[in-house]
Amino acid sequence: NCAAISPTLLEPTLFGYAKGAFTGAASSKSGYFEDADGGTLFLDEIGELPLDLQPKLLRVLENGEYQRVGETQTRISTARIIAATNRDLRQETRTGRFRADLFHRLTVFTVNVPPLRERGTDRQLLLEHFRQHYARQAGSPPFSLTKEAATVWLDYAFPGNVRELRNIVIRLTARYAGQSVSAEQLQAELDIADQQPPDALGGPLGND
Repeated sequence: NCAAISPTLLEPTLFGYAKGAFTGAASSKSGYFEDADGGTLFLDEIGELPLDLQPKLLRVLENGEYQRVGETQTRISTARIIAATNRDLRQETRTGRFRADLFHRLTVFTVNVPPLRERGTDRQLLLEHFRQHYARQAGSPPFSLTKEAATVWLDYAFPGNVRELRNIVIRLTARYAGQSVSAEQLQAELDIADQQPPDALGGPLGND
């Protein structure tokens, strides 16, 4: 997750580092590209990658070449790269926040993952999955929805996508285990005032 790593640690995390390369580097360590050699490396939230690190990522994507921090030896990675973002990277390139050459290198094959509001009855399938899962985890019977509550569920836009849906199910499991949840009880758990989701939820490389 490129957003979860400090910008100063991203380069050694991805490419590794040599002993003594920086304070605290008591021994050499491989990075993700080296560890994933011959396999697949998934770079989540690629849109959060700092501009100064993007040329180095472009280099390894182009020809597999990279260097550990503090080394001059060139290494080769054959890792296959899959990247994801909730940003509109095409727009990010126009504003100068993302390199156009890296954008075009990453988008050799793009899978657009629509937000949950555009996935029809998927919200019902996910409801069934999560309510059974968290009921088993809690050791309690699953809740159910009344007919009216089921209509509310299918009409809700889920601006927070699957994360929001999952958290709603967790709360309903905790409060109404083995009970039938009414439309009023369900609406109390929904962000009805925010039915319009933020623009960031539908980037070109997909989202959760």
